Amino acid sequence: MNAMKEFNIKKHIMTGISYMIPIVVIGGLCMGLGKLLGGWDVGSEEKVGTMAAYINTLGAYAMAFVVPALTAGIAYSISGRPGIAPGLAIGYAAVQVKAGFLGGILMGILIGLFVNWMKTWKVPSWLKGLMPVMIIPFLTTLVLGMAFLLIIGKPITGFMEFLTAWIRGLNDGSKFVIGAVIGACMGFDMGGPVNKTASAVANGLGADGIFGPMTAKIVGGMTPPLGIGLAALVANKKFSKAEVEMAKTAVPMGFSFITEGVLPFAAADPLRVIPSCMIGSGIAGGLAVMWGCESVAGHGGIFVVPMMVNPLGFMAALVIGSVTTGVTYALLKRPAEDEVEEEIVELDISVSIE
Repeated sequence: MNAMKEFNIKKHIMTGISYMIPIVVIGGLCMGLGKLLGGWDVGSEEKVGTMAAYINTLGAYAMAFVVPALTAGIAYSISGRPGIAPGLAIGYAAVQVKAGFLGGILMGILIGLFVNWMKTWKVPSWLKGLMPVMIIPFLTTLVLGMAFLLIIGKPITGFMEFLTAWIRGLNDGSKFVIGAVIGACMGFDMGGPVNKTASAVANGLGADGIFGPMTAKIVGGMTPPLGIGLAALVANKKFSKAEVEMAKTAVPMGFSFITEGVLPFAAADPLRVIPSCMIGSGIAGGLAVMWGCESVAGHGGIFVVPMMVNPLGFMAALVIGSVTTGVTYALLKRPAEDEVEEEIVELDISVSIE
């Protein structure tokens, strides 16, 4: 019973978030700056080799480490240094199989527990020195990594295939419904598997000459960061100083169509953040498609709005969705706790080597 009481899962997740935040910030700001300097199509082949493209690519590379840092941070908080390497490796695997930050959190916890269990093994004295630097990281990565790829990852892949077919089937029905579904999916896991699936469906429909869902994709990805930023402004007494600063950083990411700015909030408070984002993004996506908004471009955020069909309708949908998310989360959010603020503010990612 005492061991269970000492296992503070919220503390461990918040520690992982503290490692993740700087990566989200630098990745998001670099991608936003790249689009500002190079335009919405900064990632296209025509702009390869330009300074703006390099900056955007640097941001994209940084974003690839968001989930690994979260997973490794949680594992480190639970089990110490032996959990870092498995956390990075399996966290990256979570990115590759599109398990998102939710998969990263789950695996971080499992890694930490597995490492702590291995620490209780009785081994010969000559092997003790190798346990924390080789045996534990290797076996943890091998056992849990294979379990993740062969068992945990399979249902995720199957569900994504089902979700793709279902969303595409909605295209023959109500415009509001398909827009709302794509928008809600974009707001569900902020760059995770559901988000990527909805994005892929919108891209596929765009390739078929159906450009309405593309606006649902864009507005659905922009709404969460803008909504969370608004919530921090409306109900700032419920947010810690560190959370307010994170919310401010999320706003320019939202305008640049970088939904990952919400990840620190979603990982810390998923039961309130995710529904708030899904509601706002769903309404925004549904309204955008229903009002006849269309976008040939699939990326770019605010930079592609002038190119859209009915840009004013898109902006109205964005405002309505963002306000909905912001007000909903402001009402649902519980006041920040002191220890949570300390975990985020500290942002100490130094690791001593003994």
